[in-house]
Amino acid sequence: MQDISLHLLDILENSVRAGARNIKVRVINNVLKNRLRIIVEDDGSGMDAHTLEKAQDPFYTSKEERVKKVGLGIPLFKQNAEIVGGSFKMASEPGFGTVLTVDFPLDHIDRMPLGNLKDTLLGGIIGHPEVDFFIHFLYKDKAKELCFHFDTKAIREELGDIPLTYPDVIEYIDQSLYEGIQNTNMEDV
Repeated sequence: MQDISLHLLDILENSVRAGARNIKVRVINNVLKNRLRIIVEDDGSGMDAHTLEKAQDPFYTSKEERVKKVGLGIPLFKQNAEIVGGSFKMASEPGFGTVLTVDFPLDHIDRMPLGNLKDTLLGGIIGHPEVDFFIHFLYKDKAKELCFHFDTKAIREELGDIPLTYPDVIEYIDQSLYEGIQNTNMEDV
């Protein structure tokens, strides 16, 4: 995968396949600590310790429709973080979901770019309107701390019977994510 947002898309799809009804995505750009942190938390089916370990193995997949039993998404994400001196951690428990935390050093020359975060998140939201997404961006440096929060559950409550996939709603979500990325300096990562 060419950028972090494509890895994020894979993780979001894994969460949906695991039956998640709520997915939290946090992107933290901490200039002070020289760290880009991605946290994805879901309330899906979760995994036991054995499955959690196997999920990080490139020769394992839980997708039964696959002809070849290979699942490269999580192992490649882990490799791409660790190869530049970052870290990768997954925690999970059956019935309680999964939390994935990935750190990248901001200044490493070989760190993947963040990529098109807006389109990745928008695709997840409109592709899975039955799932509630909570999105949080945080930017920190010496001079400022900038935050953005986005919650589809709150939007859904405000809209009533109007679906998230309604064209005007999609445009609103797209614009909100765009402004959130701009206002938290995520486009520069």
